[in-house]
Amino acid sequence: MDRHLDTGTQVYDFYEEILVVCPRCGSRGKVVIDEEEFAKLSKKKIEQGRNKYFGPRRFICTKCVHRDRWKGSQIKVGSNCDWYFGFKLWLEIECCGELFWAYNREHLQMIEDYVGAKLRERTKKGRNSFFSKLPQWIKSAKNRDEVLKAIRRLKEKEDGSY
Repeated sequence: MDRHLDTGTQVYDFYEEILVVCPRCGSRGKVVIDEEEFAKLSKKKIEQGRNKYFGPRRFICTKCVHRDRWKGSQIKVGSNCDWYFGFKLWLEIECCGELFWAYNREHLQMIEDYVGAKLRERTKKGRNSFFSKLPQWIKSAKNRDEVLKAIRRLKEKEDGSY
């Protein structure tokens, strides 16, 4: 890809599914919206700010079937842990002497598109996008090949061929 247009995607746009390491067995798990519990919330609670970012969450391990529910009111965004339970992210790898991570496959793909582009353009909305907040070592053209290699390895891990 030669060109990338930053239209203002926020890190919060990746809230629906976060891939994590199961604390019980070390396999891949998911943190997702607990639609059942969210549907039970009253309209009043939703109007008071209980939107889907802060709505009830469910953790599900895809291997050992360990499950957990989160019903908190505070999230922690912007680190290499999921926002709700604080579990380690599944998609993380050492790269350029730093820790590279992504919340899910969509997040990883968007970073790959950005890093792989020789021309990176922004719209006005792009000033506050997650791309503008990426660490400089990821944005640097001198690290492009190494970052793209790390992304390919994470995709292989996600596909099960790692």
